[in-house]
Formats: sequence, structure tokens, C-alpha cells
Amino acid sequence: MVKRLLIVDDEEGIVEEIADFFKDEGFEVQSAHTGEEAIQSLRTQLPHLIMIDLKLPDMSGLLVLKVAKELNPRIKAIVNTGYVDQNMVEQAEHLGCDVFLHKPFDLMKLKEEVDRLVA
Repeated sequence: MVKRLLIVDDEEGIVEEIADFFKDEGFEVQSAHTGEEAIQSLRTQLPHLIMIDLKLPDMSGLLVLKVAKELNPRIKAIVNTGYVDQNMVEQAEHLGCDVFLHKPFDLMKLKEEVDRLVA
């Protein structure tokens, strides 16, 4: 089974690094740099896992998470941010976030979490 990952982040360098890493791990990787792009992608593709930055240029990553879970309640979600806000962490967990990571994060730690979620 091909595992599909959608990376949602407005930082090109982060998206490229994560995408290249997971492509080498055998994932089919898509990316979006805005919330709107992410929602469009979620409507046309069915990723197994979505990785969402909370701070997007056009909307909150929490809204993308909410839409992702509405479209596919079984989708696994990793939320990440460079800004620590306990309220946002709680909101993300309430919406169905499986893992919350703080930037910068280690790719091997991310791989461990991804492997656990898609096992």
C-alpha cells in the first residue's frame, strides 16, 4: 500500500526537506503552501496523513485540520508550529490532532511519529 502524505506549510525550505525525506521513505507526497491549497488537495486526494503548520498566510492551520477531519475522520494529523500556545495545542487536540510538534523538529523524531501513525 502506498502511504500518502500532505504537507501544509508556507515555508518552502521546510516543505522541500520533509517532502524529499518522506519520498525516500516510499511515501507519495503532496504539498500546499496555503490553507486553501490544502483544502483543495484534501478534496481531490485522500492522504493517510496530513502535516499542518498552524500559521498559514490565509487561515489558521486549525481550520485546515477541522476540514481534513470532516472530509476523512480517519486521517492522521500532525500539527506543528514555531509558536507555543497552550490554547492552540488544546484546540488542535480537540479537533483530532494525533501529534503536536514544535519547530524546529528533528526529522528522525518526525519519522518515528509518522511510522507510528501509519502502521
